[in-house]
Amino acid sequence: MSNPNDLQSAKAPSLLNLLAVVAVGLGASVGPLDFAVNVAFPAISAAFQIQTQTIRWVALCYVLTYGSLVLWFGALGDRIGHLRVFRFGLVLGAIAFTLCAVSPFYSWLLVARFLQGVSAALILSCGPALVTFLYAEHERTRALSMYGSMAGLATVAAPLVGGFSIAWMGWTGVYWIRVPIVLVALACLALYNPRLQHGVHGTRDTIKKTESLSTMRLLLNTLSSNSNFGWVNASCVIIQLCSFSIPLILPYYLIRVLHWGSAPSGTLLVAWAVGGLAGAAATPTLVRRFGLNQTGFIAACLCCLGLLAICLWSSSVSVLFMVLSIAIQGTGLGLFQVVYSDWMMADLPPQSRGVAGSLAVLTRMLGIVTGAVCWLWLVDHGEANALAAGKTPEAAFLAGYQQLHYVVATVSIGFFAASCFKRGLWFRTAPSP
Repeated sequence: MSNPNDLQSAKAPSLLNLLAVVAVGLGASVGPLDFAVNVAFPAISAAFQIQTQTIRWVALCYVLTYGSLVLWFGALGDRIGHLRVFRFGLVLGAIAFTLCAVSPFYSWLLVARFLQGVSAALILSCGPALVTFLYAEHERTRALSMYGSMAGLATVAAPLVGGFSIAWMGWTGVYWIRVPIVLVALACLALYNPRLQHGVHGTRDTIKKTESLSTMRLLLNTLSSNSNFGWVNASCVIIQLCSFSIPLILPYYLIRVLHWGSAPSGTLLVAWAVGGLAGAAATPTLVRRFGLNQTGFIAACLCCLGLLAICLWSSSVSVLFMVLSIAIQGTGLGLFQVVYSDWMMADLPPQSRGVAGSLAVLTRMLGIVTGAVCWLWLVDHGEANALAAGKTPEAAFLAGYQQLHYVVATVSIGFFAASCFKRGLWFRTAPSP
C-alpha cells in the first residue's frame, strides 16, 4: 500500500496528465484570447459614444492590473497552493467576463476590466507551475512547450474568435465567448490528479527555506548569486519590447500604405501567431539538441532576423516576403518564451515555481507597455517630420514606419550582440533541473 507522503512522486496516468495540461492551458488561454477585444474597439467606442483615444483605458486597466499583481500572486501560489489560486482566478474570470458583457456604462466596463486583470494575474501566475508538476523534472521543457503551444493556439484563434463573436452577439461577444471556456477548464480540473493536487518538488528543508524568504529577497539573492539571471530577464524584456512593434503598428501599415482591408490584415497577423506556435512546439527538440542557453540564443537570432527583414518592406513589398518576415520573428518569439520560462524554473528554487512562472508575464508586460509608449511616439515623430518635408500622407507614414523598424532592429541586434560578451550566458549548458 502506498504511503500518502509519497503522493508527490506518484505518477498519474499519462492520459490524466494530458487532460490536466489541456485544462490548465484552456484556462490560461483566456489571457491571449483578450486580443479579440482589440477587434471590438470600434464597436465599443460606438456603443458607449466615446472618443477613439478614450478606448485605450480598456486595455490599460487590464494590462496594468495583471502586470502589477502577477508576481505577488505567483508567490501566493507557492505558499497556499497553485491549484487553489488558479481555480479562484477562473471563478473570478467568469464573473469579470459577465460583468464586462452586461456593462451599462463605460465606467462599469473599466471596473470589470480591472477585475478581469486580477483574474488574469491569478491564472497566469500559477499556470506554468501547475503544468511542470504534472511531469518529472527532466520533462519540464516538454510540459512548458505544451503550455506555450496552447497559448499560441489561443493567439492564433483570437482574431477569428473576435470577428465571429462580434458578428454573432455584438461587442459583448468577445466577453461572453470566454465564460464557457473557464467553466470547462474548472470542470476538467475537478478530476482528481495526485500530481496536480500535491505538486511540489524539493525537500522539506528546501520548502521551509524558500517560504522564509520574501519574493523580493528571493529575486535579489538569485540576482547576486547568478550573474546571468539579470541578463536573461533583460533579454526577455527586449524581446517583448521589440516584438510588440508588429501587432501594434503592422495593421496601420497594411491599411495606410498597402491599402488592405481588415480581413487580409488580420490574416497576415495570423502568420505571426502561427510562427509563435511553431516555435513553442519546437522547443523541446531544440533544447535536447543544443541545450537551454544556445536555444535561447537561436530564438533571439530569429527574432532579430525577422525584425531586420521588416526594415526592407516598402510600398511594393511582396506578400510572400512579408509572411516570411513575421513568421520568422514569431517563431523566434514563441521559442524564446518557452526557453525563458524553463530557464527561470531552473534558476529559481523548486518551491518558487509560482514566482518563476510569473516573471514571464511581468517581463512581457514591461516590454508591451514600454513599446506602446515608445513605438507610437516614434512613428508619429517620423511621420510629422516627413510631412514637414513635403511628403504625401502615405509616404510620410511609410517613412515613420521604416524609421521605427530601423530603431527596433538596432535595439534588438545591439542588445544581443552585446550579450555575447557576457561570458557563459548563451554558450554553455544550463543547470540541470
